[in-house]
Amino acid sequence: MSLRRRLLWSASALLVLIAVAFAGVVLAQRAYLIGQLDDRLTSFTGNPKALIGIANRAELGTAVAGDLLSDSYVGVQRADGRLRTVLAPQSRPQLEPVLLGNETGAGPVTRLAAGDPGTRIRLVEVPLATRALVIGLPMDGIEAAVQRLIIALTITWLAVAGVAALVGFWLNRLGLAPIAELTRAADKVTASGGRELVQVTPGDPSTEAGRLAAAFNQMTATTASGQEQLRRFVADASHELRTPLTTLRGYSSLYAQGGLATDDQVADAMARINAEATRMGGIVDDLLELTTLGDGATLALRPVDLGALLGGLAADLRVREPDREVVAEGASAVLVRADPDRLSQALTALLANAVKYSADGTSITLTVQPTASAVRIWVVDQGVGIAAEELPRVFDRFYRVRRTSAARGSGLGLAIVAAIISAHQGRYGVESEPGVGSRFWIELPRA
Repeated sequence: MSLRRRLLWSASALLVLIAVAFAGVVLAQRAYLIGQLDDRLTSFTGNPKALIGIANRAELGTAVAGDLLSDSYVGVQRADGRLRTVLAPQSRPQLEPVLLGNETGAGPVTRLAAGDPGTRIRLVEVPLATRALVIGLPMDGIEAAVQRLIIALTITWLAVAGVAALVGFWLNRLGLAPIAELTRAADKVTASGGRELVQVTPGDPSTEAGRLAAAFNQMTATTASGQEQLRRFVADASHELRTPLTTLRGYSSLYAQGGLATDDQVADAMARINAEATRMGGIVDDLLELTTLGDGATLALRPVDLGALLGGLAADLRVREPDREVVAEGASAVLVRADPDRLSQALTALLANAVKYSADGTSITLTVQPTASAVRIWVVDQGVGIAAEELPRVFDRFYRVRRTSAARGSGLGLAIVAAIISAHQGRYGVESEPGVGSRFWIELPRA
């Protein structure tokens, strides 16, 4: 049974219990009032002869007697069963009970009034020598009080039911309905294996259900994005590995068919096979590197002196590229909290990217820009630049900028940079203009 049905049944059972309790209150109050009426009747029956005398005096107009019995009925039932009214209430002088013949010795009983079935009389019959004395009190006051109590309790019950309905509507709208929608959406996600993007209606962010809906939408969006990235990654990786595998298979088939007749042809084929195997090994190594970083690689974080680190990287690049001007600016006495090996790996990849896409002899600049809580490191080249529509994707895996003279590579270098900086809880980005150059940057917290 769903939570909504359980709450509905619980609320209904509670309202029924309240109704039963209110009915018990009405019955108890009516019994109490009738008990008071019976006590008064019992007090009248203590001296029947005196009561008849008082009634006779009241009939003659004696004031004291009238005050005592102004709301009472007094009658005498003769031996032949006929009832003669001695005294009737002043407000209802025609009042007379309908006797059933079994009133003698029965104690206080309730009877209808003759000619007025809606009126009830509580009476007691006291036997005398040759007749019986009938003493009664109208129950109009009791019936009116009970009726007022019933009306008050009915209004109260309706008010409670209305409040319960409003609370139920509020709970259903802000809590149960969104949870039911989330349940259906979760079942749909399970059925699709996470391949389908399923979203729910956003709720009030101030409620738990609203925040849960927002978290669910973000989770499914992230999952769908991850699935799409995984599919694209597998497709790209398959494409990248297919080319060297095709080359290896082609040369091996050529050799098996005797197509490599001379030693020079065999040597050339072996060199090409080795180059493609090396390239494929580099792709696999980069993929493993990305997997390690994506799984949350442990970083040896400590204060790193950017002056020493960037100075060493600039010196190494000058040795490899003696025709280039390599400048390191603003790096003295600046510390960041980082893993020095991983940071050096990221900066080396950015420098390699700058060398790859800039002409020989152009300069490369390393610049440090400190802020209050972080340090931004710029790697600036004077290369071919990147078109604006391609900038958002340059850090994607296997993405290559469309250039006519682009160098070959795995397309994973900048993706590894992004993974390393993300593992440091840092930021990264690029600014570029075609024909002018590119300015890659990474930002890390200060030590």
